[in-house]
Amino acid sequence: MAFVKSVRAGALMSAVLLSGCAGLGTMTGPEPAPETAEKQVVESAPVVVPDVQGEADSHRYLPQQGYDAAGNKIDYAAEPNPYTQASAPVAPEVVARFQAASKLMAEEKNRMARKAFEAITRDYPELSGPWVKLGELAEIGERLERAEKSYRKAIEVNPDNVNAYLALALLQRRNGDFEASRDTYVAALELWKDYPEAHLNLAILYDLYMNQPVNAQPHFEAYQFLVQGDHPQVADWLIEIRRRTGIETSFIDNPPAKPEPAADDAAAEPVAADAVSNEEPVEEKG
Repeated sequence: MAFVKSVRAGALMSAVLLSGCAGLGTMTGPEPAPETAEKQVVESAPVVVPDVQGEADSHRYLPQQGYDAAGNKIDYAAEPNPYTQASAPVAPEVVARFQAASKLMAEEKNRMARKAFEAITRDYPELSGPWVKLGELAEIGERLERAEKSYRKAIEVNPDNVNAYLALALLQRRNGDFEASRDTYVAALELWKDYPEAHLNLAILYDLYMNQPVNAQPHFEAYQFLVQGDHPQVADWLIEIRRRTGIETSFIDNPPAKPEPAADDAAAEPVAADAVSNEEPVEEKG
């Protein structure tokens, strides 16, 4: 059992090394907040949402709950992260170096951490994760231009690193460039339409920073759908935003209409009733 745990931890660190992703740690929002077998599928009809002021068409990347011909829900198969799917194994010595640099960063020994990550980028230029960490260190030091260059370098090294897009979009939002931030989130969703944190942070951007709750609501719904409702705070935000927009119809889950009973079946019922009523009564014997 201990062996299984160690392998899992090593695999997780390899993914972090490659992507530079902190997962939900990158999420930010309203205060307080941290960062099958083949079936005949009937797709739910998407709700049409007008984009405000010519916004980027982010709604094309919304997941949709599917239904079979009988009107039963079909389990949604989310697309896998394209970056982790395509990533090659990372050598143990590289993982060890990344862990050591991350430990320095956690201990706020930022100068030493920066030198350690820079050394990894020189020795392993094919890895994008260290560039994301360098961007985070630059943000800590309020060197925002350097941070943006580091995130863009991570994307240049590996265009499938969706987590680098997320970090860049958050920085752009911090800098007040909301349209650029929106476009970066949309670029991440174009790579991976089922990226939960991209949907969530885009919803927050639309709602709190761009005053576009109608555009935000579908992406709050998408996040809750993709994490299977496992975020009570976001559920509360969704209730609140629905009150403001007045839109109660789901953008994600719209069941198809139940099929009407066949005309022959409907006509057969009164005939059967008449047949019973026309039977001769049976006299009781005294």
